Amino acid sequence: MSSEPAEDGRRPLVLYFGAVQRPEFYAGLLETGVALGVLRDTDSVHTLEPEEFEVVEHLRFADGADAVVRRIEEIGRSRRIDSVLNVDETLVPLWAEVCARLGLPAMSREAAAAVRSKSEMRRRFAEHIGEHASARSAVVTSEEQALAFAAGTGYPVVLKPGNLWGSYFVSRCENPAELTAAYRELAAALPEFSAGQRIGDTPVEILVEEFLTGTNHSVECLVLGEQVWTTPVVDVVTGTDLGGTDFHHFARVTATRLTPGERDRMRALAADAVRALGIRRGLAHVEFVHGPDGPRLIEAAGRPGANRAPLLREAYGINLIAGYRDVLRGVAPDVEPVRDGAAAVVTPYPERAGTLVAYHGLDRIRALPATAQVDVYKHPGDLVQPRHEGAASPLRIELRAGSPELLLADLDRLTALSEDLFVVEPAAAGAAR
Repeated sequence: MSSEPAEDGRRPLVLYFGAVQRPEFYAGLLETGVALGVLRDTDSVHTLEPEEFEVVEHLRFADGADAVVRRIEEIGRSRRIDSVLNVDETLVPLWAEVCARLGLPAMSREAAAAVRSKSEMRRRFAEHIGEHASARSAVVTSEEQALAFAAGTGYPVVLKPGNLWGSYFVSRCENPAELTAAYRELAAALPEFSAGQRIGDTPVEILVEEFLTGTNHSVECLVLGEQVWTTPVVDVVTGTDLGGTDFHHFARVTATRLTPGERDRMRALAADAVRALGIRRGLAHVEFVHGPDGPRLIEAAGRPGANRAPLLREAYGINLIAGYRDVLRGVAPDVEPVRDGAAAVVTPYPERAGTLVAYHGLDRIRALPATAQVDVYKHPGDLVQPRHEGAASPLRIELRAGSPELLLADLDRLTALSEDLFVVEPAAAGAAR
């Protein structure tokens, strides 16, 4: 497909499916000579409609694939559609279904189903890569099953939903009492939360798995047929790395602390994971734990990882979203680094739920030499929660520096400041979250 204007003089249209979320998901395309548009799901919490977009239309995606297909066909009658990009986790299966019906390139229906089920994902990793490619895990439907798995595996274990993302409701359990309490809380909260995320048609599963000791990392994979292009590794600092009990992503950081050999092994495993899931077109976000025996897979998602596009752009000059569009239209992407900088995105969370009274030390975070941008989403008087309770981040902080050493020094200072960052009035006992 060409980026040249059509006969009527209008540029080909890259259409975002359902939502565009934040500028990080389209900034890289503004310079490529295509027009941008969004068919926005009116039920989505992401309401951004960038002024740079030439086409903005609305549709309630809950009306089903037929309605979405018809609307995109209508758009296609007046604009040549270059590609349809999806950056929303909840919409991966619908995106695959709609594109298949329209004959547009996208992830297959089968691959989309695999990336939305952690149990199916683990099965494919074991079958195509090996039993030890990922953690041992099991789908459980009762406390007794969870306890039996942990008795056979040993503590600690991790309890998590099988159909969610972003460390929602993920718990590390050190003993039977903690596992029992976590199971009851998750079993009670998961159905309603899943329905609220518009994934009511995705099986609600609870997984218990062995705890993998090590550091967390991620790799973005651009896929065209059997070819997989992998980006540099991004390191992830989790809540447990800071001494907490949950796995929220506190910081995503470049450059990685892994050795060159460790990076190569991780990127090769990322490509293996994508092939095991049957992804032959599109972009996948693959997460790992790197331990004493090397990398092991946590999971993969069928969309760009949150904050990875700006990280890769600022640190390496890689245009991830342009690469995403390229593979969809059958063109080899360019993901070779053109510079060697350092960047991080930090999303602190409070330790407890309640009403935000104030931020303490936010002015000192803004004053750090590496601080490039601070986005404040929650303000005094708003409800805030820990990530594992299903909350979005109150803050997003971007750091940039000319070297990893300078970046990591300021990241350490920010981490220390974040310990007392949130002044929260606890929610009353029994209050609704």
